[in-house]
Amino acid sequence: MMNIFIQEFAKQLKTAMGIGQKAQFTNHEHPLQNIVVLGMGGSGIGGDFVAEFVRDSCSVPFISCKSYELPAFVGKNSLVIASSFSGNTEETLASFGQALKTGAKIVCLTSGGKLLTNAQKHQLDVVQIPAVKQPPRSCLGYSFVQVLYILKHFGFAPASFEADLNKAISTLEQEQSKIQMIARQAAQKMHQKFSIIYATSRMSAVALRLRQQMNENSKLLACHHAYPEMNHNELVGWREQTGDFAVVNFRSKDDNDRNALRMDICKNIIGKISPDIIDIDCLGDSLIEQAMYGVHVGDWISWELAEARSVDAVEVNSIDFLKKELAAAALG
Repeated sequence: MMNIFIQEFAKQLKTAMGIGQKAQFTNHEHPLQNIVVLGMGGSGIGGDFVAEFVRDSCSVPFISCKSYELPAFVGKNSLVIASSFSGNTEETLASFGQALKTGAKIVCLTSGGKLLTNAQKHQLDVVQIPAVKQPPRSCLGYSFVQVLYILKHFGFAPASFEADLNKAISTLEQEQSKIQMIARQAAQKMHQKFSIIYATSRMSAVALRLRQQMNENSKLLACHHAYPEMNHNELVGWREQTGDFAVVNFRSKDDNDRNALRMDICKNIIGKISPDIIDIDCLGDSLIEQAMYGVHVGDWISWELAEARSVDAVEVNSIDFLKKELAAAALG
């Protein structure tokens, strides 16, 4: 079933754009001086992507908050976007509750649950996404696209992102079979190895996404890091190691020239420990297009690894158990 969700990613992006174009928002009486996106897991990673997409254009600080606690600086000059696919994510609800007391401008992004109920109670702006029966991690298109439209309304994202999204959709549709082939070949090299995923800082969310998809879909541990920071710590760990490793490098023609050189040099260093170094060239003319290409290749890799391991890519029993235990403790 997860393969169907992955295959329909481009279609989901189209639907998400339609929702965003129709969304309506009320203005805030105070000037907005910072942006905070609240969200966990598949609902929260949209904030990580958007932070990278608007880094060169957003005129105020932008952060993703993935905890129970709201940053102390949030106040009447803040735009807070609370994102929870189910509407029942307890960490997001906790920080959302704190945001209500600050006088911040709050916009909720959800399909329902307690977040929607509370948003309606407090007459907050809501972007309601479809309550589809699929895991939040397979709904990335809904989350990050809506964040972009929210930012556009308040003047923090350029309208040009729509053209970039449309181009990304076309690329995914045209390259679908090739993307699946690339993913299959990568997964064959990664199977039964510990995977380490790298990208430059401009696309670190793509590396994070693959790690999380391998965790949930493939039931595998993995790690990720970003250039150039990786060169100041993790690189030293690539010596005198035992075990089987596979390395995935997400690359782009727009990577900083010095970062591209760093990645080339590091392949020689890492290659002494791991011969399985996989370069994935993210196609596209914009960061959004390149990132969506990388996401789609990575999602297919995670599914291919799940198939190779004969595991159900949809189930997350350990997370379900954790939530059950937490709920029981709360009731106690």
